[in-house]
Amino acid sequence: MRLSEELKARIREFRELSPEAIALKAKQFPNMPMAFIAQQVKARQRAKKKLPSWVENDNIAFPTTLSLEQCTSESAAKYKAELLNGTVMADLTGGFGVDAFTFSERFDRTYHIERDAELSNIASENIDAFKRRGRIDAIVGDGLQWLSEYEGDLDLIYLDPARRDERSLRVSGLGACEPNVASCWPMLLRSSKQVAVKLSPGLDIDSIVKALPSILEIHVISIRNECKECFCLAELGFKGEAKIVCANQRSDGEWDRFEFYRSAEKRLNGSYSSYLKYLYEPNASIMKAGGFKSLGADREIPLLHPRTRFYASNEFVEAFPGRVFEILEIGELRKQVARKFFPEGKANVLARNIGLSSDELRRKLELGDGGELFAIGTMDLSETRRLLKCRRALP
Repeated sequence: MRLSEELKARIREFRELSPEAIALKAKQFPNMPMAFIAQQVKARQRAKKKLPSWVENDNIAFPTTLSLEQCTSESAAKYKAELLNGTVMADLTGGFGVDAFTFSERFDRTYHIERDAELSNIASENIDAFKRRGRIDAIVGDGLQWLSEYEGDLDLIYLDPARRDERSLRVSGLGACEPNVASCWPMLLRSSKQVAVKLSPGLDIDSIVKALPSILEIHVISIRNECKECFCLAELGFKGEAKIVCANQRSDGEWDRFEFYRSAEKRLNGSYSSYLKYLYEPNASIMKAGGFKSLGADREIPLLHPRTRFYASNEFVEAFPGRVFEILEIGELRKQVARKFFPEGKANVLARNIGLSSDELRRKLELGDGGELFAIGTMDLSETRRLLKCRRALP
């Protein structure tokens, strides 16, 4: 349904209401499609953090909740777009179109191919909202079939395979996604100068490289320390080692980036230390990708333990890609010690390499959530479990 000026006005008017409250207004507006208005309001409310500039644009039509859940965030799409450029690209799994519309800023012509006719129609309507008429073509159809019939040149093929099965349950394996990326990978590489694919952050990076040859780079992308996706770039014939880039957008909008090669990580012995004044926790992208010894060598700070994933130093390390804590006290990992360290009975609890989850540790220590202090259960090379009383460190 096209967004007329009257529809846009009603959506703005009801933007703070619940779908139920909008439905109750149906008798007041008998000639208005209130169900559609409610759906648009609900979608905009849900997308406010994920797609802020899209929500601010009254001319953009939004799809159902499931399609919004599956689409890329605006921040991640912009990050990926900065890695790309060329003349012609094709998004073979277009969906709502966040990636395709963002990438189109870097290409003269973008093909958005989506087999769901409703999603394709929404993308077609939104072409004018982004003033991209003539630069983006929204096509209803199967992306791989379209590619097999396309006769022109492509600088980039992009896929974001569906990670839900026929029962709408989440899947992550390459073979379980739709389309099956591993099976169509050779065709994709032959059909374009570059191939980019968005994959689940739950996938093992080494298994990705093994299943998908010719990968140049794997970007592990996190937004505000929540890992969102693995973005892979490949070129036919590339025989080198894939560079792993850990990228996390901080709450201030800036990006922390750290890159390494798996071979270098395996060669490093790593340096280790007991507890010092400061404790460092890498961000979610580094936690996912690994490279812990490489990060320690780059920042010249030792790890506590090969499996603890914390670093230690007496001097504050500037611009560390993650959280930094100041250790105030160290004691045995016992409930009695927690009562002494946290007399108010609450702290932000974090467990690492002690055989317990953070929730299990919180229950063991009988601590409530909250406050400015951190109760961190961990161990160093002595293999002794310790409780650390910490606070966030400022530079």
